[in-house]
Amino acid sequence: MNINSNDLEDILAHALATIKEKMGESYSIEKVNLAELHRITGISRAKLRRLKKNGFVVKPNGNKGKKSDKTVLSGYEGVINNLLKGNVTNSEVIYERIQTLGYTGGLTTIKNYISENKFLIPAPREIVSPQGNRGRRYHTGPGENYQMDWGFVKVNAPDGISYQCACFAMICHHCGERYIEFFPNARQENLFIGMIHAFIYMGIPENVLTDNMKSVVIGRDVEGNPLWQKDYETFMKTMHGT
Repeated sequence: MNINSNDLEDILAHALATIKEKMGESYSIEKVNLAELHRITGISRAKLRRLKKNGFVVKPNGNKGKKSDKTVLSGYEGVINNLLKGNVTNSEVIYERIQTLGYTGGLTTIKNYISENKFLIPAPREIVSPQGNRGRRYHTGPGENYQMDWGFVKVNAPDGISYQCACFAMICHHCGERYIEFFPNARQENLFIGMIHAFIYMGIPENVLTDNMKSVVIGRDVEGNPLWQKDYETFMKTMHGT
């Protein structure tokens, strides 16, 4: 039987008054029959014996108001704290994470812990006001400048084997039109094939901009001008001559 102290006092007072009325002048705390008191109150005899030692005065529990040092979250606080510090605040995500570590409690416990430890969550970043245009915008005419480059992607073959594939891309600075083609590698011969196919598709520009890829540029002179790779220079002159 789970009875709070106030109810217990009322029950005992009522029961003792009933017994006192029956016993009359012979009534005393020492003579109270615990079996009779148990029948009236339903309180266990063991508890009644403890109460009788104190003259049936109900004293407050010494552990009342104290929290247990060990909870269902004990041992997992560090993991949760690190997640909160990393701005992971979704209770279900945290719940699933510590479940894999052996947590057997409920989701509500996690939600309450997050609510009590919000100070661990990083403050949201402030949006910085625009600083204006820091660069100079320029426009090019139709067919004036193209830009090309290589990219690399992983391809999954039907047989389940994955391999790296080279992606050639060329884009027109004026209109944004682009040409893309995939090759098994980024060798110079594939670069030339990609450029020719792009020129067929978009036309031949006045200039092709690129970074310092080895198949195009082998270095710079003292004035910073590019030193073209021999085969690329020949290819470039051939295209301009067409």
